[in-house]
Amino acid sequence: MIYDTYATVYDGSGQVRFALLIAQYLREILQRHPVAGQRALDLACGTGTLALLLADEGWNVTGLDVSVAMLAQARAKAMYANLAGQVDFVEGDMRMVEQVVAAAAYDLVTCTYDSLNYLRTEADLAACFHSVAYALVPNGLFVGDMNTRHFLEHDWGVCDVQEQTGYVQVARSHFDPLSHTSTMLLTGFVGNDAVGYERFDEIHVERVYAIETVDTLLTQTGLQVEAIYDCFTFNPPGATTQRIAWIARRS
Repeated sequence: MIYDTYATVYDGSGQVRFALLIAQYLREILQRHPVAGQRALDLACGTGTLALLLADEGWNVTGLDVSVAMLAQARAKAMYANLAGQVDFVEGDMRMVEQVVAAAAYDLVTCTYDSLNYLRTEADLAACFHSVAYALVPNGLFVGDMNTRHFLEHDWGVCDVQEQTGYVQVARSHFDPLSHTSTMLLTGFVGNDAVGYERFDEIHVERVYAIETVDTLLTQTGLQVEAIYDCFTFNPPGATTQRIAWIARRS
């Protein structure tokens, strides 16, 4: 399963930076698209950085992820955090949140860092949006992001190598225009020169969706799209947009 060994080096490999950026962007989004309460559900929460940042600002947060290894990292970080709000991490599938959380229990639901792209069928994406609508209070807000076709096909490098103390990573990517998917073969080496390195391999597959498809699936679940942004800005997406931020409210 992906993120098993990778979870232990995920934050240190630089991935934590996206959560820091999205947390700031989310503050700005909520100024434009406010919610009444401070209960948040973070789908595909990973190592919990965004959930912890929200809790530090006074939110009561549930972080949900299917990866036990990533949740272990999130819970370890929470143990040493002095937070203004509360945070809890639960194992669950973002397509079936009714199995682990209560209905209409959250004012805000987030799903970031292209987690939605990992849902490779329209049925799976629709199921996730049904979960969002289930979890949100009336007038609650959904904020999610997705990689665009332009980014995965043209901007995501074919081969990327990262080297740092204790970890080396090689990522090779290929975009298939027929299936609208990008496949990344991730090879990591964890250890040091003294005792050697342990290798792990993961395959990450992301699918791109047309804006019209996402809009339709959101609307069909009772979520009204309020805005579509070129992510990290408040401009409409363009031909070379790399990531789209979706803002939708439960009717």
